[in-house]
Amino acid sequence: MSDVSLKLSAKDIYEKEFERTLIRGFKPEDVDSFLDEIIADYQKMSDMNNELLKLTDENAKLKREIESLRLRVATGGHHQSQSNQTNNLDLLKRISNLEKAVFGK
Repeated sequence: MSDVSLKLSAKDIYEKEFERTLIRGFKPEDVDSFLDEIIADYQKMSDMNNELLKLTDENAKLKREIESLRLRVATGGHHQSQSNQTNNLDLLKRISNLEKAVFGK
C-alpha cells in the first residue's frame, strides 16, 4: 500500500495557534468550535486508517495461506484428512468475510 500517513494529527490541530488581528478577525469561540469538530472527524479518520492497515495486512497473510493450501492440494494433497478439509473450509470462509469487510460486498 502506498504511503497513507497523515500530515497532521488531532493533537496538531488542537494545539494550533492563530495570530489574532484587530481588524476583521474571527471570533475565537467559532474557530475553536470548528476545530473541535475537525479534531473529532480527524481522529475517527485516523482510527479507520489504522484499522484498514491492519485488515490489509491480515488479508495479505490470508491470501498467502490460501496460495500455500492451493499448492499443497495441487502437489498431491488429495488424501487430506477430514480435519484438514474442515480447517481449509473454515479458513476460506474467514478470508471471504475479511474481503467483504475490507472491500465491501
